[in-house]
Amino acid sequence: MDPVAKRRWPRSGLETTLMGFGAAPIGNIFRSISEEDSAALIKAAWDAGVRYFDTAPMYGHGLSEARCGQGLR
Repeated sequence: MDPVAKRRWPRSGLETTLMGFGAAPIGNIFRSISEEDSAALIKAAWDAGVRYFDTAPMYGHGLSEARCGQGLR
């Protein structure tokens, strides 16, 4: 799979990469991750061309969402 290949979602017209960034680890779901490491992971994914970031409130009770928001801002 080409990590930066794109897909257009039919109902919204939004285009994302086929490969996504799963944000559970930056929500400290498996072990504690520092703010700096979290930011570096998000930056590396963005720099690699990833444009699909998957997060949910259960990933650290909103921590992954906050970190993704900060990192993508």
